Amino acid sequence: MLTSITVRHEGRRVLLFSGHVLIAEIPWRLADELAKAITAKARRAEEEEKGEAIAFDSAILLRAGVPFSFSNRLDILKLAVKEAAWNTRLRRYMPGGVKSKEAFGCPGVRRHDPKPKE
Repeated sequence: MLTSITVRHEGRRVLLFSGHVLIAEIPWRLADELAKAITAKARRAEEEEKGEAIAFDSAILLRAGVPFSFSNRLDILKLAVKEAAWNTRLRRYMPGGVKSKEAFGCPGVRRHDPKPKE
């Protein structure tokens, strides 16, 4: 098991070390793509770990009538709808029932290359 990873660069290449042992030497473009992929998977793992909290926060939005949720995962959306309808604390502090039964997914920012100038 890796205890720590050190990232360095030499010229146009990125070096990954574990302790003083070189693990990988990769071009910077590949390192950039790897960083994006690791970040995306880390966000998914975070969503998995914090799923119940996300569902509870989404239930508050549903109960308030907001037409979107903090996640677009079906299992989290189902849990959010269940919490909005049956959680005693939410029903007590936000009376009036669930105003919207629809959740449209989570808003996001898409990154892409700019359009070329003509």
